[in-house]
Amino acid sequence: MEKGTRMLLNRYRNQTDTHSTKKVCDFIEHQLDSFGGVSGYHSGLLDILRLKDEKLYELLFREYERQQMSLQLLAAENQCSRSVLAVLGSVLQNKTAEGFAGNRWHGGCEIVDEIESLAIERAKQLFGAKYANVQPHSGSTANHIVYKAILKAQDTILSLGCHCGGHPSHGGCGSATQSMFKIETYGVERDGFAFDYDKIREKALTVRPKLILCGASAYTHTIDFARFRAIADEVGAYLLADVSHITSLIIAEVHPSPIDLAHITTTSTYKAGGPRGGLILLGKDYQMSVDGQKTLAEAINAATFPGIQGTPYFSNIAAKAVFFAEAMTNHYKHRQVKVVENAKRLAEALLRRGLDVLGRGTDNHLMLVDVSGFKANLNGNIAQKALENCRIVIDSYRLGYENPDEPVRGIRLGTPIVTSRGMGTKQMDQAAELIVQALEELQINSNDSWQMDKSAQINISNAITDICEAFPMS
Repeated sequence: MEKGTRMLLNRYRNQTDTHSTKKVCDFIEHQLDSFGGVSGYHSGLLDILRLKDEKLYELLFREYERQQMSLQLLAAENQCSRSVLAVLGSVLQNKTAEGFAGNRWHGGCEIVDEIESLAIERAKQLFGAKYANVQPHSGSTANHIVYKAILKAQDTILSLGCHCGGHPSHGGCGSATQSMFKIETYGVERDGFAFDYDKIREKALTVRPKLILCGASAYTHTIDFARFRAIADEVGAYLLADVSHITSLIIAEVHPSPIDLAHITTTSTYKAGGPRGGLILLGKDYQMSVDGQKTLAEAINAATFPGIQGTPYFSNIAAKAVFFAEAMTNHYKHRQVKVVENAKRLAEALLRRGLDVLGRGTDNHLMLVDVSGFKANLNGNIAQKALENCRIVIDSYRLGYENPDEPVRGIRLGTPIVTSRGMGTKQMDQAAELIVQALEELQINSNDSWQMDKSAQINISNAITDICEAFPMS
């Protein structure tokens, strides 16, 4: 790295006659000789943390140990690369620069302008988009930016209900969206837990929304974006596709892309294996007019800043750029194919062992399981806590047909993390066997009280240790 830095310094020296520039180059080279330069500034960060804040260092170590030694079957998490981690803990954290590349409210932005432009170009190339906004701090923030860009207060949004797998930012669960707009919802069918597009169309024709939102936090089937766009066009609505959960599958072409079908596509970047953050993408509709004034792209820029956010997080934007480059590789795309293969295998294995997997399987990275019929008084919350005591990490999840006054009946499982660690179908069979063993060992006293034989818990936990040690985080 230092060799490359010295080459850059020599190039700048040769390309300029400015005395001050040469002095800066001399100073940087002195830093390289004396302190390691950029490497010196960034090196030993964890050692410094250990010396300065031993308590926080201990907590960081414990979290690393938890992730390393747990079977993490979470649908909404993934594992980023060490390159992404390196950029997140970089000197970019020091920079403030509100606005967009070439039009900032602060000085000293030449380099961060290049970084943001690089992230944008890589995102456009990766997704085949005409426009990319890499500034949103999260997927939810990306959605709120879109709402500000195209909606007025109390406009109607038609979205998947929270109780059927929708996300709070789509308008439910007490979110800010719910207080600012009129929310109408569609659901899933009890038989198969899938969308009925004819019913969604009927609802849209009745409520005449300004925005139709498709995408989910817990939907196991392929989404037909073309059907959603046809419905949106028929009622004169915008279509927003929030693909946070299936972004990696879209990149790998194991799920259809909405880029040129939806007016707007949003996603979080961490679920796909990148850094925390959000992303807004536009396809062929990027120049369409919004209220006869701005183009869609211009409206989203204005809604981002000064509309919703202040300064971008340049460490995260740089990390997004790193991730977008990683996601273009065949290695990344092949891994997403494996994510789906593992999810299908895990779902099949759970079905064979007597668990009620909704829809009888999955088309993507996640599955929903109704555990209430597996054992008397078993519910999703007990299942989550009991499995986590054995170091199997999943989510409890309320299913669309449940009575909200009763305990949660479902759990949600996903395969992105275990696949990132190199696990395959054999380990999915083992995971299913261990999950069922743990649930069979439960003695349930009430809706929130349970016991498990200590020796059984230790045996299952030891088996998890063997799997995790064979497939370490890397």
